[in-house]
Amino acid sequence: MGERKTDSTRGKDAHDGIKLELVGLTAADEQPKLVVQALDAKNGVLHAQEAAPGGRFTMPGDVLKRAHRVVLGAADDKGGVRADASVTYRAGDFMAQVKDNTLALAEGIWSRFKYHWACVSGSVQACRRRPWWYDSLITAASSSTLQTRDRAFVAAPPLERFVPSINDLIQWPYRCAPVCLGTIEVYRRSCCCWPIVIDDLRIDDLIRDLGRYVERLPKFPPPKGGFPPPPPPPIDPLKTPFFKGGALNEFALNAANDLAVLRSVPRHQAVEYVNARAYLVHRLCSCSAPVKVASGTLQPDGSFNICWPEPWRILLANCYEQYAYVVKQTIGSTTTTIYDGLAAGAWFAAGDAPTLTTYSPHAFTCNETGTGDGDAYVFLDLIGDTESHELTTPASTGWDRVAAPNATSGLLFPNVGPNDSHLRNLGGAIELSFVFSLGMRDASIGAHYYRVSVCRADAHGHPTGPRHYYGDGLAWQKIVGADIVPDVLGPVSAGGESHLYRIPYADEPWVGSVRYHALINTLLANLNVPDATDLASPASNHLVTLEVFNAAGERLRPLGSPASGQPGTELAEPFKFRRWFQPGGSIGDDTVEVPYAALTHLFCWDNRPPVADITRLVMDGNASDEECQFLEGPADSTFAIEYSAYVPDQRFQYRHGIGWLRGLNASAANGGVGTLPTPLSPTNVGKPPALPVVSGSNSFELMLTRLDAPNPPVVLQRCSFAVTLTTLAKTTNGENLNYPHAQETAAFALAIDGPDA
Repeated sequence: MGERKTDSTRGKDAHDGIKLELVGLTAADEQPKLVVQALDAKNGVLHAQEAAPGGRFTMPGDVLKRAHRVVLGAADDKGGVRADASVTYRAGDFMAQVKDNTLALAEGIWSRFKYHWACVSGSVQACRRRPWWYDSLITAASSSTLQTRDRAFVAAPPLERFVPSINDLIQWPYRCAPVCLGTIEVYRRSCCCWPIVIDDLRIDDLIRDLGRYVERLPKFPPPKGGFPPPPPPPIDPLKTPFFKGGALNEFALNAANDLAVLRSVPRHQAVEYVNARAYLVHRLCSCSAPVKVASGTLQPDGSFNICWPEPWRILLANCYEQYAYVVKQTIGSTTTTIYDGLAAGAWFAAGDAPTLTTYSPHAFTCNETGTGDGDAYVFLDLIGDTESHELTTPASTGWDRVAAPNATSGLLFPNVGPNDSHLRNLGGAIELSFVFSLGMRDASIGAHYYRVSVCRADAHGHPTGPRHYYGDGLAWQKIVGADIVPDVLGPVSAGGESHLYRIPYADEPWVGSVRYHALINTLLANLNVPDATDLASPASNHLVTLEVFNAAGERLRPLGSPASGQPGTELAEPFKFRRWFQPGGSIGDDTVEVPYAALTHLFCWDNRPPVADITRLVMDGNASDEECQFLEGPADSTFAIEYSAYVPDQRFQYRHGIGWLRGLNASAANGGVGTLPTPLSPTNVGKPPALPVVSGSNSFELMLTRLDAPNPPVVLQRCSFAVTLTTLAKTTNGENLNYPHAQETAAFALAIDGPDA
């Protein structure tokens, strides 16, 4: 509206002392702050006045003659009237509404003038994931195999699981950091939903819609077992239906699994299942179109708290409100949406305080948009995607050594971690990421380069044998103007020192998936000790050392620490090496000072593969190694196998299991799959010079029983079978937490003695 208005509240033929009567307002109620405006035909303000206590105001007669409209309502933050909390009169009709100098308003009108504060809060984080993770997640989401968390809804015997579920993958260790720079748009919708009942036809509609939706989902081949991880899918996973606007699409991720469950369970369990999943319940409700209600900015810690005044609203029974968020970042002159909760269907209640997680590669975290805090320190941050406090390294006792290791030293996950990870050995290509605080760049320190080296450790934790320096080419991607270009970090030489890499400080505009500082290839001949031919030796320990240099190639050590004694110039500067030893947020400091001239951790790696070998098939305790075996006997005859299952270092066997499969189209529902007991798992069995062992057994009758509910079970007289032995190793690179495994399968046939045998 324009700002043409009179300053006087009185004029010729002024209508003095009009009292505003809010019908139904009690003495205990607070009267809303009200403003009266007279507007001309172009919505210019001719007169504006805030109603006095008690609701009195005036309307000059000459103003009323020139006015086109009179507006009365709640005051906005600019001294005007809120359009969504007002009532409008034609100027000619206004005074006709005034009776005995009183303008009465019904409660249904003036209740809209009463405002209250509505607020939402939460935080935003950006998470970096690797290609294999996207591949595994999409494969799991595309499969109709029941996830572990939902097997309680479907009666089935326990099955061994060698691949992670969707929930496992979402909780996987990953690099996540708060986002501190950005704006948040808040959207609201109202939904109304009648309670779901057992005979609810909406369940049938939901199953139908899920079936159509799953048919349209992209299908990917299952990931190959073993180590290293499979190659990434050929398309951008963030452009699949499983991700929308940089956020996870919960409905798409779970659609195949939800469909399998709802088609399998009785109706009363289907109701329970749907009610436990808000993203399914919402699809059975009627919701309004989203409306933007507020916006705000992110705080320096990545949190947001956005409040706005609004009139009270009355919701009908069985109705509720939800909020979705859109997060945008402006870097330079470019504004990017990094999280779109509207597109992903991510709705929350006002009091949920959600953590909005973006997987967008264009999101910048606090470290990438913040400034230094003056503290100068360095510590090992990530091993692959695993936080370094999960490494059981002994404390340093020198720049290149640690205290004497024990049987659990150098392993990941001292406590049970994601995907049941516990005391896992390293192997493959290990990415190491360090934190160099921005204070390290200060002129008083001048840290410019780093260097990473590896040396074998003896039983005392001391280095032994030659030192291997990381020397592969390394480049990170960086925004330069409107382009994204590679910035080569090294290796370079300076001041007589080689294998140096420039420190990529966090406030530079880095993008892309390569964010590690060194990639240790443990499969190199001089690091892969012991090799695959050595089954007797235990895994070896290695010392990984980080050194820091200035731009002149002079080695830097913390003030007060002893000199390393290495060749070349070495300067003492005001910074600290630190070791991350406990999870963030624990009681006390989470890092401890390492008072030496370099930072050294102990790693235990072992690349030797697991072994699975079926040596003989066993009937009633009698073993046979014949190529073709047709086993016939009474119904109580038993079947087992003789086998070997081991890894060279027994500490690193995760477990072994034996599963069998009957005929064609076998499933748990028809009794066509089962397991043989392996009571010795995860102990090595049959590792030379030890002999193979015999598994637990199943009866012929159990293996030949076909289930066909609600009909009674039927015992088949004969059928073909396959039995598979699987041995899983604990080897990981800290990024892929699947279990590399070896398998062997044998085929045979069973028959129960009978007149038609």
